[in-house]
Amino acid sequence: MPGLFDSLTMGARSLQAQQFGINITGQNISNVNTAGYSRRRTDFAEVPMPAGGGVEVEGVRSIRDSLLERRLLAQVPLGTYDATVADALAVVETSLGRSGDTLDARLTEFFDAFAELAESPTSAVARREVQVAGEALASSFNETASRLESNRTDADVRLRNTVDEINTIATRVAEINAALPAANASQGGLTLRDEQAALLRRLAELSSVGTIGREDGGVDVTIGNGRALVVGANAYEIEAVSTAPAGYAALMAGEFDITSEVTGGTVGGLLHVRDSAIPSYLASLDALASQTAASVNGQHATGFDLNGAAGGSFFSYSAPPLGVSGAAAGLRVDPAIVADNSLIAAAGVALPGDNAAARAIAALRNQRVLNGNTATLSDGWGNIVYSVGSDAQGAVNARDTHETITREIDALRDQVSGVSLDEEALNLLKFQRAYEANAKFFSTIDSMLETLMNSYRR
Repeated sequence: MPGLFDSLTMGARSLQAQQFGINITGQNISNVNTAGYSRRRTDFAEVPMPAGGGVEVEGVRSIRDSLLERRLLAQVPLGTYDATVADALAVVETSLGRSGDTLDARLTEFFDAFAELAESPTSAVARREVQVAGEALASSFNETASRLESNRTDADVRLRNTVDEINTIATRVAEINAALPAANASQGGLTLRDEQAALLRRLAELSSVGTIGREDGGVDVTIGNGRALVVGANAYEIEAVSTAPAGYAALMAGEFDITSEVTGGTVGGLLHVRDSAIPSYLASLDALASQTAASVNGQHATGFDLNGAAGGSFFSYSAPPLGVSGAAAGLRVDPAIVADNSLIAAAGVALPGDNAAARAIAALRNQRVLNGNTATLSDGWGNIVYSVGSDAQGAVNARDTHETITREIDALRDQVSGVSLDEEALNLLKFQRAYEANAKFFSTIDSMLETLMNSYRR
């Protein structure tokens, strides 16, 4: 009699175990498209005592490959860095305008105006055209410099927003670390681990980070050169602190400036664009503006104006540049010429009708005055445009390469951690058959018990 009751208990326990397996399989199927979900596996174990005690659920675990997870966290920042640079430089490229319709066109119009003045050196209309063309050229330099600075400001704003997101994610990772010890006793710990993995991946997209696993399933996170971002249940904020002179943000981890330490992810890409790429384009633009002004002023100063007086500067600056820095933003036609364009020096000698100075300035368009006398002024602008386009295309190519590698690692991870509907269908059938067999076993034992009980009543 006790043996039959034990068998009944064993059958009931087995039914519960198979039902649990069906439920976990259903959970896997329902989360097949859930981002970050790792498939669950039910572990069964033989009931040790008494012998023949049947089966019980030992636990549920997520299927993960820690090596692939680490490879993803190392690869993802490379792709997002290049993607960020590519997107930002595409905007910079657009801000330079179309070829033949921006600064290069203004240069051509300026030298054309001096060529026309050389044909009619005493013409008031020609002098007005020179003044207007000079103002348009200076304005084009000003606007291009302003747009580039605006691109830097946009990158800085995005950087500050990204730092805020990093801090928010770090706080949530710390909360998960605090909740895991209690949650590990239930299936809730697996859900937290899935959320943790998704958060770490997002962190890696934003900035290259280091991770150190904890025994309870939590994780410590570092940023930069090992600066603490999350330690246990504690999160340490990264601050974006405005710095002089432009007010751009420096990244502070406590008392440490880690701006130069963050080289990956969205943050690394934004820092590169803000602090390296755009400043190099601005430096080239300033050099072009400075050389344009110096070359024109040099020729203009050797000539004579309509009144027979020696020519002064054609171009000047609204604020004196530091070296060449700020030349593009401050370039202008000298206010004296704006007020009286008869001061434009077209003559090479103090005689009415001479055009030597105007011809010399018009000839500057073909003279190699840049980069050690190896490039013309138009070449200088072309080199700036080429540099931006080349850098943007290089970032696009690098982005595509890294994204391909990331997809391949993701595919490998999905083979391990992803949900296969075919596999889950087989598991569902397996558990279903096992449940049916145990139900038949349970029913048989119950019938035998009923027969035995009826025989005792007789």
